[in-house]
Amino acid sequence: MSFLYFQVLTFPNFGLNLNLPNDGRNHYFSKTTMIDFSYNDEMGVLRTTTSGDLSIDEILGHYQEIRKNKSYPRDLKVIIDCRSTRLAVRLDDVSRIIEAAKNAIPEYINLREAILITAPYETVVATLFEQNARFKNYNFRLFNSENAALRWLNAV
Repeated sequence: MSFLYFQVLTFPNFGLNLNLPNDGRNHYFSKTTMIDFSYNDEMGVLRTTTSGDLSIDEILGHYQEIRKNKSYPRDLKVIIDCRSTRLAVRLDDVSRIIEAAKNAIPEYINLREAILITAPYETVVATLFEQNARFKNYNFRLFNSENAALRWLNAV
C-alpha cells in the first residue's frame, strides 16, 4: 500500500516522536499537536493531517519532510488538512514558510499542495502564503472542501 513504513519523523525541540508500526503512516505528537503523514498509492496523494496548535517549526518540518523524502513521486500532490488546527504563527512567519517551500521544490518535477482551511486567521495566513509562494513547478491553493481540493490536485 504505502511506502512510508517505519519512518520516524523528527522535529527538533518538540515533544515525542513516534512510529506506529505497519500502518503506513507517520505520526508526530507534541504537547498540543498531532501531525500525520500518509501516502495513498491509489490516489497518488500525500496527505498531511494536523490537529491542535501548529507552530512555525512544525510547518517548516512539513517542507523538510517533503524535501528529504526520496520515496515520494517526483510529481507530488499533497493535501494538507488543517481544519482541526490553529496556526500558532505570526503573519511575519509566512516569509520563512515560503522559503522552506521554495527549498523543497527543486527536488520535484511538479509539486502541488491543496490546503483545507476553515478558520478565519488560518485562512489569512494561507492566503498570504498562496499570494507570495509563486514558483515554477509549484502550485498551492486553499480549499474548504476535500472533494474540491482532490479535483484540483488531480486536474491535468
